[in-house]
Amino acid sequence: MTVTDASEPACLLRLLWRSRLAVPARRGPKARVSIDQIVAAGIALADRDGAEAPTIRAVAASVGVAPMTIYSHVPDKATLVALMVDQALRDMPTTPIATDPIERLGNVLDDNHRLYLAHPWLIAAYTERPPMGPGVIGKYERELAAFDGMRLSALDVDSALTFLLNFARSAAADVVAARAEAERGSAGDWWAALEPELTALISAADYPLATAIGTQAGEALGGAYNADHAYRFGRARVLTAIAELADPGASE
Repeated sequence: MTVTDASEPACLLRLLWRSRLAVPARRGPKARVSIDQIVAAGIALADRDGAEAPTIRAVAASVGVAPMTIYSHVPDKATLVALMVDQALRDMPTTPIATDPIERLGNVLDDNHRLYLAHPWLIAAYTERPPMGPGVIGKYERELAAFDGMRLSALDVDSALTFLLNFARSAAADVVAARAEAERGSAGDWWAALEPELTALISAADYPLATAIGTQAGEALGGAYNADHAYRFGRARVLTAIAELADPGASE
């Protein structure tokens, strides 16, 4: 599932910015389905069944039309995915703007983390060439404003935001993967099944740090890995790093 293969960039831009463009009145019978309905159906399918679910045929069935009707609005699946991504970002819930800049950045981080958990297919749809629609541009504008008052260059602001968003996405991907693993069975049961063999193969004498630290951390986390704890731990470090970048020596 990718938006990088969407053909005809000008066509895609016109679809993304359709609300701003004057569309001539259409002759003949009223269209049975709108682009907005097609995009909403694609998002609903992806949310429910995963990144590969919103095929043109599946979307057509969801809205009750023939696949060729979808093609009369959206030329291909890549374009549909681009429209879905931009719409999801337009509809993204956001936390009210805080006064403290670091709190604002923490809110941006949390908002993005929640976005990916609500729409895990966005993780698979991520690309360094995003659809340049009102959702993508509006989100970028809003999140850049979170840096207001911080003494950073334009490059550092853009780079810090990228750093923050990359962490939010990767941390959410870990949570999504952990939830999928949990659906396949308890991690505790898996470790319990491995423990007798591991105990025979791995000794504290051979791997003193792995056994000592791994055992203590595992007891604290309730398992070998806890994605929610990893996010909380990383969140604090990300914000500390950006604060230090903005005000070197503040932590001394």
